[in-house]
Amino acid sequence: MVDKAAIVSLAQRLIRANTSNPPGNEKAVADILAERLRALGLEVKMIENAAGRPNLLGIWKGNGNGKKKTLFLQGHMDTVPATGEGWTHPPFSATVEGDKLYGRGACDMKGGLAAMVATVEKLKKENWQPKGTLVFIGSANEEMGDKENVGMSFIAPKLKEMFPGESLMVMTDTSDMNIVIAEKGVLWLEVTAKGKEAHGSMPWKGVNAIEKLGKFLLALRDLDRPISSRLLGKGTASVNTISGGYKTNVVPDVARASVDIRLVPGETKESIYAAIQKLITKLRKEDADMNITFKDTTYFQPVEVSPDKPFIREMTSSITQVTGKKPEIKGEHGASGAWIFVNAGFDVLMCGPGKPEIAHSKNEWVEVSQLVHAAEAYASFVKKWLG
Repeated sequence: MVDKAAIVSLAQRLIRANTSNPPGNEKAVADILAERLRALGLEVKMIENAAGRPNLLGIWKGNGNGKKKTLFLQGHMDTVPATGEGWTHPPFSATVEGDKLYGRGACDMKGGLAAMVATVEKLKKENWQPKGTLVFIGSANEEMGDKENVGMSFIAPKLKEMFPGESLMVMTDTSDMNIVIAEKGVLWLEVTAKGKEAHGSMPWKGVNAIEKLGKFLLALRDLDRPISSRLLGKGTASVNTISGGYKTNVVPDVARASVDIRLVPGETKESIYAAIQKLITKLRKEDADMNITFKDTTYFQPVEVSPDKPFIREMTSSITQVTGKKPEIKGEHGASGAWIFVNAGFDVLMCGPGKPEIAHSKNEWVEVSQLVHAAEAYASFVKKWLG
C-alpha cells in the first residue's frame, strides 16, 4: 500500500518551496526530491542549462535481461505565480482540510511529483525489480513553454541519447486520472495593421489602422479551417490584446493585436498561414487600403497518440483496477510540452492527479485520495510495462 502520510508530507514540502515561474528557482524542489530518491537507492543526476534551474533525473536500473527498455515518469517542478487577493489559505502554507491539500502547485503539479516518488517507494518496499530502467524526471520551466531551452527542450534529446531503445514517457499532467492522448498546438501571432495618420476632424484624409485591424480580426472568426478532431473539435482563435493610436484627435496609422490560435491534430502552422494569407487577399480585394501583416511569436505543434497503442490499454487497466472507475480517453485543450518529447522520438502518454480546471487558480487544491490512487495506478502500470 502507498503511505498516505508520507505522500502528503512530501507534497507539503514541495508546495512550501516556492518555485513560481518567473523566475523558477526549481533547485529548491529538485533538492528535496533528490534527497528522497537517493534514500531509495536511485542514481540521481542534475542536468542544468541555467543556474539554479536544474532538471532532475532519478534512475533505477533493473536487471533488464538484456532489454533496453526505459519508462519515464515525468513532471515539472515550477508553478505559475501566486498573485492577487482571494486566497482562503496562504498559497505556500500547504494546508490540509479533509481530503483536500491546498496551495500553489498542489494540483499543477507538485502533488503529481509526490505521487511519482510514492510510486518508487511502493515498488521498493515490495522488493520489485524492473526489467529495464525506470527514470523519474523533474523538469524545469514548463510554465513558460521552455522557449529559453532550460527544461524539457534541453533534456529531451539528451534523454534519447542516454537511454536508447524502446521507451515511453508518462507525463503526470493534471487530467483527473483520465488518459490524454491528444492536445492542441499553440500558435501565437502578432498582427499589425498600417494606415495613414490624419487630423481627427478630417478622418477621410487618413486611413484608420484600428478600423482596418478590426475588420481583419472579425473576419478571422470565419477563417477556413476544415479539419476537426474527434477529441478536440475545431481549432480556435482568440484575440487577447489590442493596441493602437496615441491621441484622441489623431487618426492612428498603426494598430496591433495578439492572437492565440490553437491547432488540432492534422493542422500545421503552414496550413494556418495559408488560410490567413487567403483571407488577407480577399480583404484587400474588398478594401484597397487594407494593409495587414503578421508574424508568429510562439509555436507548439499539436500532438495525438493512437488509442490502439498497447500502453493505453495497460494504463486504462491499472487505473480501473485501483479506482474502480474506467478512465476517459480525452483530448487536452491546453499545452503540456508533450510535443517536445514527441519530436525527440518518444511515445507519450499523459495522465495525472488533479482536476485541470483547478490548475492555476486561486485556492488551488488536489484530493489526497487521488494522489494515493495515482501512485498505486502508476506502480501497477510500471509493473506491466517493465515486468
